[in-house]
Amino acid sequence: MTPRTTMTQTTPLVADLRAIVGPDRAHPPDPSTRRFILDGIAPSAVVTPGSYEEVAAVMRFANHHGLAVIPQGHGTVTWLGNTPTRYDIALSLSRLNAIVEYEPADLTITCQAGTTLDHLAAPLAKSRQMLPFSRQTVSACIGPLLALQRRESNLSWGSARDFTIGLRVVTADGRVIRTGGKVVKNVAGYDLTKLFIGSMGTLGVIVEATFKLAPAPQAEQQVDLELASIADACSFASELRRRGLSVWRVKLSRSTAITGASPSLRGAITLTVDLAGTSAAIERSRREAIELAARSGGSHELTHSPKREGPLPVWFPHFCHA
Repeated sequence: MTPRTTMTQTTPLVADLRAIVGPDRAHPPDPSTRRFILDGIAPSAVVTPGSYEEVAAVMRFANHHGLAVIPQGHGTVTWLGNTPTRYDIALSLSRLNAIVEYEPADLTITCQAGTTLDHLAAPLAKSRQMLPFSRQTVSACIGPLLALQRRESNLSWGSARDFTIGLRVVTADGRVIRTGGKVVKNVAGYDLTKLFIGSMGTLGVIVEATFKLAPAPQAEQQVDLELASIADACSFASELRRRGLSVWRVKLSRSTAITGASPSLRGAITLTVDLAGTSAAIERSRREAIELAARSGGSHELTHSPKREGPLPVWFPHFCHA
């Protein structure tokens, strides 16, 4: 299907944007910008600012002319959100990809919105630290990840929202504001940081974020369990959360032809439980998970990696509460 564009005239708009960000940083739609197409709708122009001030200038321009702006990172989750009714400017954050400040001793890091999770992995690994939500799609950019607040978390640590302590945001009228700060205890009054996280870009464009970090786990282990139904699996996952075991996440898939599976459960639900922590904590958590699963519908630990039809597009604890 050929993408359609909005009614904004492309040529004058691109010229105006080039005056703000430079001649090479604003383009009309072309094959190289196809990733900015949303629900079959192409923008009238794609702009890639290189500073917070340029983002603010683009937003002031759009506000003055009544243009619809949709900020984007690498386009890894463009299926989220409503179908846009207007789409004049695609605002790419890909050039805002620097680590602004990293303080290992303080367990904090500040980075720009276009920074990807895999970009953060190397410096954090050197200090044996981590962003506890960083095992989501590694090519995801920080800004869109926070703006969308995908319902993904792990059982032991929490979600991106729980580890964000400060933001820098460009508002719709082009003002650059800060929320929170660079220390963990920094909020007095209403926590505006949490307001912008999950707002889907409707309240402003996140251009910078500060996170608190956690020590990297000493060891990791994965265990596959099988349950008879999704209802049993939901009950199991909820109890895992309540017990506070060393569980990183629980993934759900449907099992097919699993070697060693019980005939009554063959073709049922497989849960992959990722454990992380100290060796002792992992062993205890593994043992309790197996015992708990057995009481949640006749599950048993699989001795071979299951053949899956493909993981369901959910992270389990939130799927159960949807």
